[in-house]
Amino acid sequence: MSFQITISPSRKAAARFVTTVRRAIQKAYVEEQKSGLTQTAIARALGVHRSVINRELRGKKDLTLGRVAELAWAMGRSPSFALPKTVAILNSNLPPVSSASTSAIVHRAVGPASAVPANNNPASVVALEMAN
Repeated sequence: MSFQITISPSRKAAARFVTTVRRAIQKAYVEEQKSGLTQTAIARALGVHRSVINRELRGKKDLTLGRVAELAWAMGRSPSFALPKTVAILNSNLPPVSSASTSAIVHRAVGPASAVPANNNPASVVALEMAN
């Protein structure tokens, strides 16, 4: 006996976006950890228990847009995102591609911006920038 699970294109797009955002937050946290930031410090800044931050960073707890902004703030960054038009490729399992010439996860540190592809999905743009 076998089962086939069908996931709608809209749910696939949502899952890809959520994954992209979560990975950007995790990457920002890893970079800030090198400067001494801890989950405890983030939790204190947000007024929650450290275990909540741990579950959110590990992907064990859903994140709201508000929480994404709070986590970014606690890490000294500011969240942003864009909604570029996409062009679907007929008869393809690949995600739609952006009509913009360049799209990537952009993560600014000290110095010039560096671009990292978002799961090979050029349709999504998520950035966590250093706050001034």
